[in-house]
Amino acid sequence: VISRDIEERLRLILTLADPNIIFDLRTNNGFKGTKFNEFWNETDAYFNEQNLLAVDERRHGTILYMPLALSVRDLREIVTERLKIIYSDPLPFTIHIPSDEWIRLQFCPTNATTTRSMHHTGQFNVKFKVQGRLLRKSSDDAHYCAALFRYLREFCIHYKQWTCLISADDKHKVPIGEDVAVSTGVRNRRSMVAQNSTLAAADHDFTKLSITPSVTFFISIPNEISGSFYDGQVFVSYKDATFEPSNAIRHSTEFLNALNIQYAHQMTPPILCLYTDGGPDHRCNYGSVQISLICLFLSGNFDLLIAVRTAPNHSWTNPAERIMSILNLGLQGVALKRDQMSPESEVLFDTANTLDDIRTKAQESNKLESELKESIASVQNILNNRTERLSLKEKKFKCNDSANVEAITELFESIHTLDPTLTVDETTQVQIRRHTALIEFIDTHCRIRAYSFQVKKCNNITCSYCKPIRLPPHEFNNLNFLPDPIPSRDNTDHYMPFERVYGTETTEEYRPTYMQTQANAEPISKSILIGGKIRFYINCEDCRKRRCVYSDKSLNNEEQEDYQQALESYSYSCGAPIFPDDHYLSEVVFVRTRISCDSPIEILYYSSRKSGNYPICYYCGESESLVAPSQSLKERFKQIYPLCEGCQGNEKEFYTKGEIKTNGRASKRRKT
Repeated sequence: VISRDIEERLRLILTLADPNIIFDLRTNNGFKGTKFNEFWNETDAYFNEQNLLAVDERRHGTILYMPLALSVRDLREIVTERLKIIYSDPLPFTIHIPSDEWIRLQFCPTNATTTRSMHHTGQFNVKFKVQGRLLRKSSDDAHYCAALFRYLREFCIHYKQWTCLISADDKHKVPIGEDVAVSTGVRNRRSMVAQNSTLAAADHDFTKLSITPSVTFFISIPNEISGSFYDGQVFVSYKDATFEPSNAIRHSTEFLNALNIQYAHQMTPPILCLYTDGGPDHRCNYGSVQISLICLFLSGNFDLLIAVRTAPNHSWTNPAERIMSILNLGLQGVALKRDQMSPESEVLFDTANTLDDIRTKAQESNKLESELKESIASVQNILNNRTERLSLKEKKFKCNDSANVEAITELFESIHTLDPTLTVDETTQVQIRRHTALIEFIDTHCRIRAYSFQVKKCNNITCSYCKPIRLPPHEFNNLNFLPDPIPSRDNTDHYMPFERVYGTETTEEYRPTYMQTQANAEPISKSILIGGKIRFYINCEDCRKRRCVYSDKSLNNEEQEDYQQALESYSYSCGAPIFPDDHYLSEVVFVRTRISCDSPIEILYYSSRKSGNYPICYYCGESESLVAPSQSLKERFKQIYPLCEGCQGNEKEFYTKGEIKTNGRASKRRKT
């Protein structure tokens, strides 16, 4: 029996691979002929040229700047191209190219102690290293959104001839170093390194500049729902996070640019379907997103545009998310550094600590913005070059430029056919509601849901907004909005099939979070539950906590008398109405009914100016023995709610709101 100590010693011996102690018999593995000699010799020459330290001759001492190849397939293509340069293209029949798997087995195994390592030959002193991590959160709407995504896919299959399906997503920001090259932070894919070398780069927590990779995935729609939706053309753009931040209007512009490239030699399909995550630049109920999608609909002259997003914390269901694992191959092990600017711009740049500071300085200087963009152009070129070597099912990735100001302006101006007074800065729902013509278009041509936004031509000859339809009339007449998921009558744990609900009128009444909201919502209007409409206070008979009494209008003398008489006749407890249903004041005077004796004091109580208001403990309503908050707490928060000694003794802390951002915190560089 081998003890754990001896086993660890043996593992150490194998890891160190001291030739004076052990001999690696794996060198006897595999095919010993000369069939692939030319390929192996050229591979060895490639490794020796690169010295297993750097690519593109960008070295920083002993720090590995880039891995040799993105993947085994990429290495195979690199060596094959080198052989074609030497021997001509096509290669002579005497030169053979090994398979990807056979090339992989020529490397050192990742773990020399596993059974699988016996198949490696160790011909090249190179290995792959990998680190992976995954975190997923749940969402109450996950099943609902999965059904909605299935509906979208089945819709695309039904109208495959006329539909373009795009999945889009932004990858995390890639930091750019200034005085020293900084790691991209991508370490969750294997990189090709020397057996005894270290894959490392400078790793800064805070950087001023960064690049945002945006993926636009044109999905090849299969013939049936069981087919794969992970095939198609991938477009990637690397955007400067300082002057080209991701937002809804920029995404729509880049979608249109990618469509023009993808369909350069054919007509753009009349139906466009988008599937994205639920970030702020894709959230369907945001005014900025709705305006951007309407602009895309008008500029692209689509008959129908459907935008669907994932459930919260479920961006991993987005097909574009799978592209990120391939994109990581191009970003893995890369350290990036910008070029130098003019001395004047460098001095100005050094005084800016955050992105907002840089943008402000750029407004003061005529050269800073242009020089800063030029300084990271080489970084973008490096990433473009590496990305275009990647492929998805034999289709090479394509890189396109991010949308510039002129293209964004041109796209936005398309909405001026609806309302010429709308400006690009008007993005909130309150601002949009001021534009009557735009609201009329949204009400008559759009369908808004929590997880989808759709725009459809009306095909009304009197409509001044819609251009003529592009679909054949019989197809358009049968074209409907994407339906909302409806639970099956036979099994409420599942949703109805697409073919049973398509073409019917549906609502999102079965969305789980909507149902929960309705169940927990107060039965009275939100416009009444405000601090300015608190008329009285009332104490619970059970817990003695003070509760607020609301009324839309001040009570007249008669109503006040009836209110006081009712208090003498009825007892009040938390969660119950003050009056019985047949009392006329039950439609005039209200209290919150979605609370209990365990609920804390209402926040509105502390902002009320109604007479009789005095400080009480947030948790229990006690007015005596209140604890004074510390000075440090006052300096950290704008609002501190009262706390009594009893609740403090029960390990409760001050309830606070509105953290104050001090100058010290604000001066820190933004983490990217």
